[in-house]
Amino acid sequence: MIKFIPQLGKKLRIARQLTWGSFLLLLVVLFLNGFMSQTPVSLMVFTFVPLVILVPGLYQERYKTISLLCFVTLLYFIVTVTNLFAADANLFDVAELVLLVVLFSAAMMYSRWKQYSLYQDDMT
Repeated sequence: MIKFIPQLGKKLRIARQLTWGSFLLLLVVLFLNGFMSQTPVSLMVFTFVPLVILVPGLYQERYKTISLLCFVTLLYFIVTVTNLFAADANLFDVAELVLLVVLFSAAMMYSRWKQYSLYQDDMT
């Protein structure tokens, strides 16, 4: 039995917008935080690679890629929480944490609703 979710299209649109918005803002904040802390470019590349690899799958709205984004987000969450307890924590670390929580939550719901939408489209 397939679970029917009312207003699934609207929920999908909101989750997609939140996911993309927080994803792009996270990239900006990561860049600014690295720039302000004078992180070498070679290390900043390693910061962006796990996220940038997922962009094609996000663009194509593959729910498995969106689910993988949730797991990748957890790795960034661990590093960000550790950075927040350091002596040189700044507002960019707080912004990263907020964006990571929003991104994780939105991507999790987006992935689930996207999967349901594929099954509901088959039923209609």
